[in-house]
Amino acid sequence: MITEGGKAIPSAEPITLKNFDAVKKNLQKALPLGIDMYPIGSAGKKEVSSDVDVLIDAGQLLDVFPVDELKLARQALEKHFQSMGLEAKRTGVSVHVGIPNGEGGVAQVDLMAVENAKAAQPLHTHDYTDSQMKGGTLHAMWADLANMSATPEAESLMMSPYKGLVNRETKELVTNNKDEIAKIIIGPSATADDMGNPTKLLKALEPYPKKYDAIKNKYMATEWTQKWQNLQ
Repeated sequence: MITEGGKAIPSAEPITLKNFDAVKKNLQKALPLGIDMYPIGSAGKKEVSSDVDVLIDAGQLLDVFPVDELKLARQALEKHFQSMGLEAKRTGVSVHVGIPNGEGGVAQVDLMAVENAKAAQPLHTHDYTDSQMKGGTLHAMWADLANMSATPEAESLMMSPYKGLVNRETKELVTNNKDEIAKIIIGPSATADDMGNPTKLLKALEPYPKKYDAIKNKYMATEWTQKWQNLQ
């Protein structure tokens, strides 16, 4: 079933597996030289998505548009797209742009400028083979597991969505490597793949009863209960 396109760009059409590559290619052409793009989210993984979420590096954006604030650089990027005849607008920290989809229409692309975008990308790249997959739910699970975990260097940990695993007291980065994060917040044998979706995560937690029960009782007792029972 085709869903509605992104709402920030009224003319936008849905993203499909068929047109995703064309959108990426045309986006790279539209971006100023010197800015790399890092797609995240469900587009290109699910049959249909409403828009494409893309990280760009804040440092690169400020190199291209050397202004005093990131906010001003976003404004400059918006004007850059508009000067190319593309529909673009800003909402919050995002710049939205309508990118040709190779099929005569446009797709909505939501660009977010963050520090170390390349390192942040894996933290927002998930396994959508689970039809119930929701990125927000998965990130909340990671955050809860981080709260229950520790390292020899950090007694208290937290997950920063765009940085990685952080020492809660000092705010220093512990690691942004997804395999290393998995071993800390799940267990020594865990890998990045175990963090890919809620079903995989719960399965990987089975050897660790305290964490398993905490996550299952909080999350699976609602939207996931029946689905999980069907897998047993």
